[in-house]
Amino acid sequence: MSYLVLARKWRPQRFEDIIGQEHITQTLKNAVSTGKTAHAFIFSGPRGVGKTSPARAISKALNCEKGSRAGPCSECVSCREITEGKSLDVMEIDAASHTGVNDVREIIENIKYLPTSGKNKIYIIDEAHMLSQSAFNALLKTLEEPPPHVLFILATTEVHKIPVTILSRCQRYDFRRVSVEKIKDTLRDISSREQIKLEDETLFLIAQEADGSIRDALSLTDQLIATYGNEISHAEALSVLGALELSLIKSAVKSVIGGDPKEAVSVLHEALGKGVSPRRFAEDLLREIRSLLLLKTCGREVLSDISDEEKDDLEKIASAQNARKLEMIFKILLEEAESVQRSLYPQMAVEMAIIKLTSVGDFAPIDDILERIEKLSKPSGGRPRRAPDMDESNETYSSSGSEHMRKSQKTPDEKPRDSGGKNTNQALNKSGGTEEFIAYLKSKKPVLAKRLQQASKVDIDDDTCAITCQSGSPELEYLKKNESKKALANYLEEYFSGQYGIRIEEIEPSAKENKDIRQDNREKMERIQNNRAVKDAVEVFGGRIVSTKPK
Repeated sequence: MSYLVLARKWRPQRFEDIIGQEHITQTLKNAVSTGKTAHAFIFSGPRGVGKTSPARAISKALNCEKGSRAGPCSECVSCREITEGKSLDVMEIDAASHTGVNDVREIIENIKYLPTSGKNKIYIIDEAHMLSQSAFNALLKTLEEPPPHVLFILATTEVHKIPVTILSRCQRYDFRRVSVEKIKDTLRDISSREQIKLEDETLFLIAQEADGSIRDALSLTDQLIATYGNEISHAEALSVLGALELSLIKSAVKSVIGGDPKEAVSVLHEALGKGVSPRRFAEDLLREIRSLLLLKTCGREVLSDISDEEKDDLEKIASAQNARKLEMIFKILLEEAESVQRSLYPQMAVEMAIIKLTSVGDFAPIDDILERIEKLSKPSGGRPRRAPDMDESNETYSSSGSEHMRKSQKTPDEKPRDSGGKNTNQALNKSGGTEEFIAYLKSKKPVLAKRLQQASKVDIDDDTCAITCQSGSPELEYLKKNESKKALANYLEEYFSGQYGIRIEEIEPSAKENKDIRQDNREKMERIQNNRAVKDAVEVFGGRIVSTKPK
């Protein structure tokens, strides 16, 4: 075949030709010029960013007949052989098809021999992560101490699959994705040399579609040339690449943010009619919402992957929007886009996602919400209004019955009886009975006090606290715990100045009591839901009551 694709024809031959990897090429140039080249390298990074190209460049620099410290001359016999892939001293091995220990054993046998014509023998192992574990193990010793004339370069897109024992024996260089602007400038330069007419917005579209890969950008350009020749309009590029027109994306974004489902779905159908897939529509819409949110919160400088004209248009849309609303739209769309990718009916999934997005309302600033709550908490006279108490003095939430507690309570007029012992109520350092003790316990441990209130009966005698609970009730489970008993005994001793034992009795509720319990709980739930404070909170926050539960 006489035609050579652009990615191969314009493959970088020198360090200076490599795009977007200056942090690596400068280091390699310095290593070559000072003669301090390591015996093994690992080049890792995304596809098509230029990993094997610098590997070839350093191979030419080390074997160049002119021996220039500035880099390879690309003119001598050795440089030309390496460029054409004919050099016997530079071997490129595809690890995807040479994965076994026998392939590595062959390399180990061959490195013993000196280079055929050059100064060094170089092994470039592409997709190195595909080697088997046994192959990596076989390579360890050789990789650590190769002969002085041998250099290993391992290239991979998945460096996390390379064993740590291999990584520790190599110098590692991480390649970056190439920016949209640099890809665009490279495409403009190559298209002018190849006499290909591409509009500026088409170059930008190709650069965006390449996703940081120079090779992908050139392959897409080749695809356009094969379809439409050397003169390609932007509309033709859109049809071939399956991309969505920017005007349609902007219309979709405005409709979604404006809460117009009819217009948004119409834009979707128009895009589908032009050959755009539903999955691609969801991806482009998600990308545009992301750009809008970043522009709103971080400014123009953060967005390096879109043009200045697009930034201006997005700024006009973002200026009238709330960042919280944009964030919520993005979160919903991110989840829906993932569902669209898995769906057997992607068009219907996108349509439902759009309807869901258009229902997202405006978000009020938190300061406004707090101000509204403060106003609602005050009556018209300006005096703070006390919210109705949900716990009456003799009534608590419980699963143990409408008669929550019948306590042995001493009235203020009742004198403590004399039992002749030191642990009697005559020896109290604080006056009072069961009710007063529970009131005291509320200030110390409210949860324990609440469980005592929920018990069917509590009796505190001279040296015993007897508690009666209904079977299966939450308070029974809580009070039976050792830590609960210990805490209760400590507080009894602290309050009554004496040692008290804890006795817990379990009773079975009757059918009538069970019915009364359910009725009592229903009434309490209704009182909670009809409470003015609860209604005000639901109104202010625009929410709804999902469930109610006891304290």
